[in-house]
Amino acid sequence: MIAAKSQHKFQFWCFFAAFLFLNACQGAMYKIAPIPQALPIESGKFASNNVIEITAAALLDDDKVYERFEANLVLAGIIAIDVNLVNRSNQALNPKFELHDAEGRSFSQLESKQELDRVMKFEGVRAYSKLGKQETLEELEAIAIPKKISLLSQQQKRGVLFFNAKRDAAQVQGLRLTVKGIKEPITIILN
Repeated sequence: MIAAKSQHKFQFWCFFAAFLFLNACQGAMYKIAPIPQALPIESGKFASNNVIEITAAALLDDDKVYERFEANLVLAGIIAIDVNLVNRSNQALNPKFELHDAEGRSFSQLESKQELDRVMKFEGVRAYSKLGKQETLEELEAIAIPKKISLLSQQQKRGVLFFNAKRDAAQVQGLRLTVKGIKEPITIILN
């Protein structure tokens, strides 16, 4: 009889601990800061032609990246680029983005889900709530510029591009962002 009561107490405390743990895992996994639409891009480089204007800055400072994403994207091998685009033409544009370094290596653009999965893998996150992951993914998608984007005539879009560096992104030098899918591609040297 005493052993049965002890077992019930043990089961109760295990259930209670699991309940507390799962409740602690609710909410977004990472706190993603919204894009400051009204503010200019800090240390942004600018380029323009008759079709499109672009201002961009590579986010490679660990502390600033952590403030915006609550994760160390730089060490996870992700290059985040704060971008502001303005379509100055009288027709819709479908810009595409390419990123290269000084040695000519290209980096593939990541969708929000790929970026989140890469950060989680780097940080060793294995226990999480599906709701928390979905919330974080929605916050990322709200600030990200997707691979397939359409800009209407005179439309402005501010967001973040994510690229896979496959190593510590702070070590990458001579980053060049090229906007293609327009009549005259534009290239900006970021660092």
